[in-house]
Amino acid sequence: MATRTAFLGRAETLWTSPALIDGLLAYAVAMAVGVAVFASSIDSQPGPWPAYIFAVGFGLILLIRRRHPVLVLILTTLGICVYYALQYPPIGLALPIAAALFSAAEAGHLRISIVVSVILVGLAVYFQIAEGREVAPLLGYELPPVIALMGASLALGDGVRTRRLLKESQRDRERQGRLELERRATEQRNEERLRLARDLHDALGHSVAMISLQSAVAAEALPERVPEARRAVAEIRNISLAAMADLRGTVRQLRTLDSAVELAAGLNELPLLVEQARGNGLDVRIVESGDTRDVPEALGQTAYRIVQEGLTNVIRHANATTAVITLDRGPDALTVTVRDNGQGAGQLAAGTGIRGMRERAAEWGGELTVTSSGLDAGTVVTAVLPWPQAAAVQSAEIRSQP
Repeated sequence: MATRTAFLGRAETLWTSPALIDGLLAYAVAMAVGVAVFASSIDSQPGPWPAYIFAVGFGLILLIRRRHPVLVLILTTLGICVYYALQYPPIGLALPIAAALFSAAEAGHLRISIVVSVILVGLAVYFQIAEGREVAPLLGYELPPVIALMGASLALGDGVRTRRLLKESQRDRERQGRLELERRATEQRNEERLRLARDLHDALGHSVAMISLQSAVAAEALPERVPEARRAVAEIRNISLAAMADLRGTVRQLRTLDSAVELAAGLNELPLLVEQARGNGLDVRIVESGDTRDVPEALGQTAYRIVQEGLTNVIRHANATTAVITLDRGPDALTVTVRDNGQGAGQLAAGTGIRGMRERAAEWGGELTVTSSGLDAGTVVTAVLPWPQAAAVQSAEIRSQP
């Protein structure tokens, strides 16, 4: 089967070869002109042999029609003029020049082809009238078929050229479409990688920081304060299990490249996050204000990660004793604020965590700011996250109800 397919493919390529097509066209024109020479002189004699040389020349010149279409048209026109000047048997005008007109029009030289056709027809009419031919039969009977055949050759050549240009344009559009799809796919993969990198940093960075602190507590408590050590070790175990769950979810997402796989973290888990922070000696409160609307899951995950990274920075860098988490459900956006009473200057460095929080806010069309009044004046992290369009419309409808 494969051999037969390959054979058919080679046969199709052979029959559509430009060289073969030009050779067959040259042979057809030479034979047609030769038959016309023989038919025009069959009553007396086969005709002079130089006339057949012209017939062969009209055919052979077509072998270069693709590279030099205008030259082929001009030489064919001159050949016809010389042929009739030598008073060889009549062969008409359209028969020897039709292929040359088609080639020139196909190559995009339609105007030149029309001008040459008009000049050739005008010369033929002029010399025949000068030789005493009657005007009425010439213009009414002999000339229209010649003009029709030459016009058909021009129209066919221009039509082939137009069709070829349309196919090329279609191929260009398809190629541009493929390139655009590849570009979008690359951008999507890059965005996915950035999002996964932020998830790894936020989830594992927070958990590992907690593990480090609880390990330090356990090391200091042993062996004098065994109950505190046991509590710290239990906390280490819980945080380690949570970190492993986050890691498995991220790895699963990396393996499947499925954007539907999300790390299970939302605003409903803020109390657990607060408890972990309190276990590290940080007094944390959650304050909610604004509407009582439900926060969309994806937006809640973003808010959770921002709060998580903010608390991680407070515990690791701020040397604070209290922190306040504010969730303000405003009419246009969810505003998340993490405020502490620690040393403000240390938390302002634009590290990976700060950059990740800003990127998360930017994904929702919002912004994140980090401000501090100075050393030991605390730090305020504020993220303004606009509501998704569907949620915003629903909220507007609720507010408009009496």
